[in-house]
Amino acid sequence: PTGIQIAADGTVYASTSGGLLAFNPSTEEFNFIKTEQGLIYLDLSTIEMDGQGRLWLGGAYPNGYLQVYDPDNGLVRKITHLDEVAQIKLIRIGTQKAYAAYEGATSSDVGILEFDLDKSDLPDYHDYYTNISTETITEIRDFDLFQDSILYVTTDQGIFVGYESDNLKLSESWNIVYEEKNARQFLPGDSPIALLDSSILYHKEGNWVADCASGFTGQAI
Repeated sequence: PTGIQIAADGTVYASTSGGLLAFNPSTEEFNFIKTEQGLIYLDLSTIEMDGQGRLWLGGAYPNGYLQVYDPDNGLVRKITHLDEVAQIKLIRIGTQKAYAAYEGATSSDVGILEFDLDKSDLPDYHDYYTNISTETITEIRDFDLFQDSILYVTTDQGIFVGYESDNLKLSESWNIVYEEKNARQFLPGDSPIALLDSSILYHKEGNWVADCASGFTGQAI
């Protein structure tokens, strides 16, 4: 699985390289949702669930399609015309907009896609943002939509924040939160947390403070 979501009825959905996998814990049955059930591309890199229980599926390289699958009604939206998008890595859904981190054909072609939500809360492509930093970003490691309007992007050049109300096309609209290049994941909130390669940092009184109990080894989170 490349991602997992759990529906309100307990069904577990997983995005995979061969389609959408559904597991019913009550009957212990697995079912694959493929082209016969309406999907147009089966190599899936990520999955996210919206407030109506619909599954947003990001396509893996080389077809960065966005598919929205309704377990009751099948495929209800597909966005396939974004030719420069080779892979969708992460999807975040708000109340009026949705965003996705993407990769293009080259290592330096990475950024954020913005989608407007229509009256059915389904996505329509709106814009893309690549000038997150003045340095060349080659990897988006984590992406968060906080309080429905604040975007946090964890990259190989640090952690950046942008506000939906600003012109995110401009690099000066993005502010750096953490300058080092070893951040893997960012947890926003009143007391933000940055997960690094081998430690955890807490943001307190304007400074990043190491967790004294951290220092774990092994694969980064």
